[in-house]
Amino acid sequence: MPPGVTAPDEYAFGDDVASRDLRASGPVYDALAQEVDDERLRNLPLVLEVDADVAAVRDAYDTELAGERGWSALADLPAADGAWTEGWISADGRDALVLVGLEPRAGETHVPLTVLTTLPDEVTGSS
Repeated sequence: MPPGVTAPDEYAFGDDVASRDLRASGPVYDALAQEVDDERLRNLPLVLEVDADVAAVRDAYDTELAGERGWSALADLPAADGAWTEGWISADGRDALVLVGLEPRAGETHVPLTVLTTLPDEVTGSS
């Protein structure tokens, strides 16, 4: 995982942040489910430190997926106010990985970085 991103043992946020996270990731999940096998689609909740370099996190995923695997960027992903999305799809259209990150609010030290993917745990590095 890129610097500033961790995989918590359990969801690390309260109700307010969870609600913002769901408003941001829900429409993306629905859009992605139309592109790939929704039975394989899952949500991996990660944590993004607010001082992490978001561009570097995005670049790390882009280097792996587009650069090394030859995946294409997913265009036209929905993005909620206060959130950003970036995603990739495999050349054969079977697999996808999308990042949904919340913009931090004042006083927050970390925010959810939701990964929506069809990839198995061994590939994504989650537990």
